[in-house]
Amino acid sequence: MINLISPCGIAFAVGWSWNWINVFGIVIVALLLIPNIVYALKRPGEENLSENRLMNILEQIGRYGSMVFLIACFQEGGFRFSSPAAFLSYAVGCPIILLAYWIVWLVYFHASGVHIFIRSQGPVAVFVAGRECVSSVIALKWALVILPCCLFWLCGITLRYIPLVLAALCFTAGHIYVTYRNMVLYSHKGQSHKTTD
Repeated sequence: MINLISPCGIAFAVGWSWNWINVFGIVIVALLLIPNIVYALKRPGEENLSENRLMNILEQIGRYGSMVFLIACFQEGGFRFSSPAAFLSYAVGCPIILLAYWIVWLVYFHASGVHIFIRSQGPVAVFVAGRECVSSVIALKWALVILPCCLFWLCGITLRYIPLVLAALCFTAGHIYVTYRNMVLYSHKGQSHKTTD
């Protein structure tokens, strides 16, 4: 008899393999990436001003490691939860964090002055003149930093998957540092532009 409380039981019931490939993880990663891809398309060429090479590398290792380990399991026995409470935390916590992440992205797009106008050539991203005011959206930026970190930590802990926990640790340290440095340096850059105009 299948235990539907277990992730294997749920995965089996809907026809998905769980042990080595986490289909739910694929969905989570896709939902994390979509707003980031939209942002990259709207802000082409935005550079990373963080000067600390080690922290930049640590952030990227943590980011891609977390996504890979969220999808693929390389430990004996595959993905598993330690208890029904861990499964419920995963099943309830992940959608809540993802929903909050998307809502913050929508508010951030609006607050940072991104507007899309429909023209004869099709949708074109148009930015309001002037540099984004970092201080007006600082809480939104920090929410966009913290929420994916929380998501990776939640998944790593509830799935009892040490590589994902370690990748989440690298990502959290690198992402917080790099974001902080970019906020500071973009703010200074914006002020220097204002003084020279």
